[in-house]
Amino acid sequence: MLKLQWIEIFLRCIPEMLLIIWGIYVLARKSFNVRNYIILSCILGLYSFLVRELPIYFGVHTIIITISIISIMIIQGIPLVTSIYSTLAMLLILMIGETLNKLILSLFNISFIFTNIDPVKKSILTLPSLIILFLSIIIIQNIVKKNLKIQ
Repeated sequence: MLKLQWIEIFLRCIPEMLLIIWGIYVLARKSFNVRNYIILSCILGLYSFLVRELPIYFGVHTIIITISIISIMIIQGIPLVTSIYSTLAMLLILMIGETLNKLILSLFNISFIFTNIDPVKKSILTLPSLIILFLSIIIIQNIVKKNLKIQ
């Protein structure tokens, strides 16, 4: 079970879901209604917070959230296979970003053990992984646009 503070819904969970959902839509080459996108991201951000609060083994929450995102993307009109690979690709990019973030923190001799740390400081220290995810989505979006122009 992860111990999160309520402020982390707004500082980490919702921004993370905004990026993941946006990346899924980019990879699926689908447009989206901004209002629905924001509502969906907020609901999934709150949902991911609540799932992380469950008394389950570490890592199981990731599987539950992944299956939920795939299911919701199917409901939103993205085909099953596209939903699966897009969600897994976004999670892989997020994990790579978090690994790079830990490397960056270790280069600056900043501890990345976040068990007893202020939630705002924790959110600031984990911000580079979201920035890496954002930049990756921008790059993917440009590649997708170029591929659409070629076809």
